[in-house]
Order: sequence, then structure tokens, then C-alpha cells
Amino acid sequence: MSSRVQFILIGMLGGFAFWGLFDAFEALEAWRLAVPALVGAGAFFFATLAMAADLRLRRAALSGAAIAAAAGGMAALKGLGFETGAQMLETGHLGVAMAVLAVLPVPFAIAFGLGGRAGLTDYRVLFTESWNIVVRYVSAGLFVATALLVLWLLGALLRLVDVTLLHDVLSDDLGLWLISGAVLGLAFSVVTELSDTVSPYLLLRLLRLLTPLVLCVVVVFVAALPLRGLGALFGEISAASALLATAIAAIGLISIVADEDDAEAAQGLILTLSARGLMVFVPVLAGLAIWALALRIAQYGWTPERVAASALAFVVAGYGLGYLAALGLGRRWRVALRRVNVAMALAILALAVLWLSPVLSPEAIAVRSQLARFEAGRATVAQLPLWEMGHDWGLAGQRGLERLRGRDEAVLAERLQQLETSEGRWQFDHAAETGAPALDRLRAAVTLWPAGAAWPAGLAERLAGDLRSPDLGGCAVAAGGGSGRCALVLTDLLPQVPGPEAVFLNATEFFRTDGVQVLRRREGGDWVRGGQIVLGDKETVSVAEMIAALRAGGGETAPVTLQVLRLGRWQVGMTP
Repeated sequence: MSSRVQFILIGMLGGFAFWGLFDAFEALEAWRLAVPALVGAGAFFFATLAMAADLRLRRAALSGAAIAAAAGGMAALKGLGFETGAQMLETGHLGVAMAVLAVLPVPFAIAFGLGGRAGLTDYRVLFTESWNIVVRYVSAGLFVATALLVLWLLGALLRLVDVTLLHDVLSDDLGLWLISGAVLGLAFSVVTELSDTVSPYLLLRLLRLLTPLVLCVVVVFVAALPLRGLGALFGEISAASALLATAIAAIGLISIVADEDDAEAAQGLILTLSARGLMVFVPVLAGLAIWALALRIAQYGWTPERVAASALAFVVAGYGLGYLAALGLGRRWRVALRRVNVAMALAILALAVLWLSPVLSPEAIAVRSQLARFEAGRATVAQLPLWEMGHDWGLAGQRGLERLRGRDEAVLAERLQQLETSEGRWQFDHAAETGAPALDRLRAAVTLWPAGAAWPAGLAERLAGDLRSPDLGGCAVAAGGGSGRCALVLTDLLPQVPGPEAVFLNATEFFRTDGVQVLRRREGGDWVRGGQIVLGDKETVSVAEMIAALRAGGGETAPVTLQVLRLGRWQVGMTP
């Protein structure tokens, strides 16, 4: 049997396997086998096709089976801590851990197959094969997408003459999976035949050119921190995410510049100095990310997502400290860097195994943290993540709810009852946003200015219609150097109208324009939103900076002259 036929058959077998697994997902879920089977199948076919170009197909399949057994087994073990496999997949961080366990061992398996035990630390093979896998799968994926598009167009053409066979096959789930698998197998057979031609060298050479640019941006960022202030930085969108993403990009570019060995490494002065400069800043970015996470955890407590982000931050810190040590070796910094990369890859693999074991449970850590904050009086009932505990955090969340049910508190008991009767998240949140308790929470969470002022009638009810319960929890967290992320300023913005208007500043609105709202009272007494004009020297509005300025003594009113074109009862103008 020719190699192309073998690859096509493997691809079709993979397509048939995934079609069957998705089709029988609910039946397999009853036996808690759906997710482990999907992970095992994905790991097997990914590894087999990835390794076939370097190892014989039989050895590639055997190695893929070993990786699949380990990944599927760990997924099955982790699944015991969740009510359903779907709940386990929805966590996100477990999906990443399963992907790492399925993908990361593949370059090591190729290196072991080519060089035995010594191959496990052969950086040249590990680096080259890792990037070969990326290029081969990208190439094969593009070919599959192109082939399916061509087949769809051909099917549409044949339908014009009442020949619907191709269209019917593509419209059938099984047919689409089989064709996709066959095309993927054919693509990999060609990639295997042209393994000397299809290489990552062009891509790596192009990516190297980004290193000076990234270094310049990082330098400007770090230099601007003292001018802008860390408080404003951590008051904006998730600073830790941006810092970690930048640090990971820097790690990738540094490794690309160092390449597989000194002969292939970049020799130019600019690229070399840029890589060495980024090696200095990786631990700085990691340290800032850890600081940002520490602030979030101190304010909100642990969640599974913050546990995962903290683990990633310490992995990045491990790279950063290793790179600093490599820089200390002078001219041998590239050799030391490659050793650090191998050690950290093995550490990440070990962390993925630990993450999927019963030893480490981010959900259990989150439950203990949230309950401790509540019992210590640092969190209210409204700030408890009850929905997440009941629907997202697996059996650990259920145990946390059982512990809360044992407490004799009327408000808590009411929310737990709402949790049991609510059919969806919106209904559960809406139940907490109505009535006098919700208005009391709003008045307690939002700082009213000027100090000593009373809430105008109807204004709290108007804001409660816009704010959800999680938003109120965010309002109570420090921002701009003070004790709240939301402020309500009563001021006279419309001199021709009696009574004050209201400016609501909400620093929890990271990605929406509703971070600044102006409200006015109509003749009937109810409050409505007006059209706000926000002027500043930046396009991005920083509500946290506004609140900080308010606490620093700002907030005075000032006239602004605008020229408008009168068109009947309408006025058209431009804001300066």
C-alpha cells in the first residue's frame, strides 16, 4: 500500500472517529467517557500525523497511542471532579491543560525516536521539529480549507444540472468529516514527501525582524510607568493579561533569534542586542503581572481563572529568571538559553499533569477563598459567586454551597433559594437587582459627591435598572487611589433647568462607552440619560483617572462654548 493511501486512510479514520464521538457524545457522557475519548482521539491523530514525516508510520502510531492514553487518562481522572464533561470543558483552563498534554510531548517523542534518551535534551531537534509541526499543520489546514471551498463550488455547479450527489455528501456530517480527514491525510502525505522543502526557516527569519520593534515598545511602556503611575495601570483592563501576552511574545522572539544552534542563530548586532534586551525585560513584565494579579486577588479573592493566570505568570517568571541567569554567562548566553527552554518545556508538561490530577484543583482553591472572604466579612452575599459555584466550579462548588446552606442568614438563604429556582444566569442576576435590598447595595457601593449630599428621589432606581449584581460588586472595589470604582456626582450641567443633574462614573466598564453617563430629571420626576460630551487629550476614556481626580479635589463645573447649526428644533454641531 502506498504511503499516500495510508495517510488518506488515517485521515478518514480520524474523521470517522470524531464524527462518531460527537454523534454519541451524550451516550458517552453517561459513562463519563465523552471528554476523555475526544482528548485521546485528538492526541492520537495529531501526534501520528505530526510524527509520520520523521518516524515510520507504525512508530508514529505507537507513540501517538502512548500520548493519547496518557492525555485521555488524565482527562478522565479530572472529570471525576465535575458533574458533566461539558461543565469541565467550559472552564477553559482545563482545555488548555489537556491541549498541552496532548501536543507538547510530540516534539520530545520525535527526538526520542530519532536519538534515544539523548534526543530528549537535543535542542536542535526539539526546536526544529516543534516549528516543523507548526508549519506542516498550517499548510495542511490551508489545503483542507481550499479543497473544501473548491468542492463546495463544484457541488453548487453540479446542482445547476440537477446533479446533487456532491452537495449531498458535503451536507452530511459523516461525509464532511470523511472528506476533511481524507484531504488532511493527503496533505500530510505530500508534506512528508517534501519534508526537506517544507520548512519553517522562512517564517522564522521573518519573525526575527519583529524583535527590535517589540523591545522598543516594552522599553517605552516600562519608562512610562513612573509617569502614569501603577495605580492607574492596574485600574484599567486586565493588566495581567496584556503583560503576560507581551512576555510570552518576547519569549518566543528571543528563542527564534537564538534558533536551534549558534550556526543558525541571528548574527546581526541589532537582532542580538534586541534579544538580549528583551531577556532583561521578561522578568520585569512577569513581576508586574504577578503584582497585578495579587491586587485582583486581594480585592476579589481567588477564582479558577486567577489560579490559572497565576500559574502562567509564574511560568513566565521562570523563563525570565532563567534568561537573566543565561545573560550572566556572557558569550554562552545562547547555549544557556536553550537549556532553560528545554527545562521550562518539561516544567510546563509537569504542570499540565499536575493540573489534571486531583492534587491541584483551581475550583477548590476558589471555593475556599470565596468562603473565607465571606466568613471574614470582606465580601457580601451579593459578591459571592453563587452561580459559578453552582454551575461552573464542579463538585467543589457544590460542596461550597452545602457549607453556605448551613449558615443561618436570611439574605443568603434567599439567594440560595433563587439559585435553585432560576432557569438561567440572567434570571438569577435579575432576582438580585430588584427590591429594596438591591437599592441599599447600590447606595452603599456608589460614592456620592459632593460629600454629605442626599440621593435624589428616583435616581437609585434608575441606576439599578442598568447595573447588574456583579457590577455592584465591582463598584465596591478600590479604584483611582480610593475606596470605590463608581462615583455619582450631583452638579448643575444645565443652568436653564432647575435642580442638579447627575454624572455617573463607572470604572468597571472596561470595554463599553457607558463608563460615563449623564442623567437629567424630566418634568415628571423620572431620570433619563442625556447625551454626554466627554472631552480630553486622549481618545481612550479612563474613568479611573476621573475618579482619582474627583478625590483629589477636582469636579468643578466650567462653561464650554459650542457653535451649532440651527435646523428647526434641531441643533447640529461638532465637539472640539
